[in-house]
Amino acid sequence: MIACELDDPDGIIFVHATGVWSIADVERHYMHLGLILSDRRRNGLPIRILSDVTEAQRQAREVEARILDLMEQTYLPTDRVAILVGSVADKMYVRARLGKAIVGVFSTQLPAEMWLMSDDLQPPGIAA
Repeated sequence: MIACELDDPDGIIFVHATGVWSIADVERHYMHLGLILSDRRRNGLPIRILSDVTEAQRQAREVEARILDLMEQTYLPTDRVAILVGSVADKMYVRARLGKAIVGVFSTQLPAEMWLMSDDLQPPGIAA
């Protein structure tokens, strides 16, 4: 399951994903997320996303490939996306899969939110 909600005071879009997803699940999520992002961009608002996948399982390769493709199509270089994972091993795995995407990968929520709200900070693990 993948759910998405907007936190109005901070403007952070929270995504919470659990279990295993199909390609159709992922495409539905990115279609919904795309509508939210379009509205925010149209209104000149920053894009800040906190995606919590701590309760998700490692996805099938074809699902991961589709996620990466949709991320590339959806996010702009000015968007800030933080991914919250459940372990150090998951953090290393996600960072390796993301390649050059401007995404921060975190083990706890507070540093992820702080990074999302600090536009001048590089994502963790990225050399300046």
